[in-house]
Amino acid sequence: MTATPVQPASDTDRRYRELSGRAVGSNVNETSLLATDYLNHINEVIMLLEIVPDAPECLDDCKAWQPLEYTEHFKNSGIADKELAIEAYPFSPPQFKDPFDRLVREMNRLVDISIKRLDLVLAEGNEDQARHVAARASQNLQDLIGQASAVIHGEDHVVDQAQIDALMDL
Repeated sequence: MTATPVQPASDTDRRYRELSGRAVGSNVNETSLLATDYLNHINEVIMLLEIVPDAPECLDDCKAWQPLEYTEHFKNSGIADKELAIEAYPFSPPQFKDPFDRLVREMNRLVDISIKRLDLVLAEGNEDQARHVAARASQNLQDLIGQASAVIHGEDHVVDQAQIDALMDL
C-alpha cells in the first residue's frame, strides 16, 4: 500500500490558521474571521430610519449616512481588536466572506431605497405611509443583520437571493 503524500499547507491556509488562533477570545470570530462590530454601522441608520416618521427632519441625517466598507469601518472604530479585524478580513473563507459581502451590499441597497421612498412619501405629506416604509425598512434591515450575524458566527448557509429581493419591496 502506498501512502498518499501530504500536501504542504498553502500560505493562505497557514495565515488563516494563525489569524484564527489570534481571534480566539477576541471580537473576531475564529471560524469566519469576521466581526459583528461592523453591523453597528448599519444599526445606526436603522435607528435614524425609525425616528423619521416622528421627526421628519431626521431624514437629512439618513441622507448624510454613508455606507462604509468593512475595513474602513474598523479603521475608524474604537474596538480593541480593530487591527485584527482589518488584518483577518481578506482571509475570511469564501463560504463566509461571499455571503457576508452580498448581505452588506443588499443592506446598503435597502437603506438607499428606503431613504428615497421616505423622501417621496414625506414630500407628499403621507405620514401613514412614512410609518409603514420606516417600519418595513427597519424590520427588513434587522432581518438582514440577523443573517449577516449568523454568517459572522460561522454559519455557512447560502443566503437565498430571492428572499433578499423580496425584502426590497417596501
